Amino acid sequence: MKHLILIAGLLMLFTPNTHAGWFFDDPPPPPPDLGPEYRSKISKLEEQMSEQHVIADRWKIATGSLAFGALLLFVIGTALGAKTRQHYDGTTRMGRTVPPTTPPAPNGARHHMGEAGAPDRHPTMAA
Repeated sequence: MKHLILIAGLLMLFTPNTHAGWFFDDPPPPPPDLGPEYRSKISKLEEQMSEQHVIADRWKIATGSLAFGALLLFVIGTALGAKTRQHYDGTTRMGRTVPPTTPPAPNGARHHMGEAGAPDRHPTMAA
């Protein structure tokens, strides 16, 4: 590996500089002046190009703002959906509902909300 790097370095040192491609040694001559008619056409075209750039820049700003707003709404919607799903899963998993139900009594009677105990039991009865 060392020899390969050494050989490549020596080749780079001893090869002459080359001008690859279509580059000129001298700059190209300026285009001929074709008169005031062509200069006015060129100036009109330059004005149209600058107007198009201004309009394109406005559209870029508008689309960027809409994209940012859509992304923000997507993140908010995802967070709300995740929170709702978490709440839904927490309240309905394994048959549990809101409010949580109490298991039925051994004789099949159900406890009703608002009552102190099962309907067939009285606190004065001894066990």
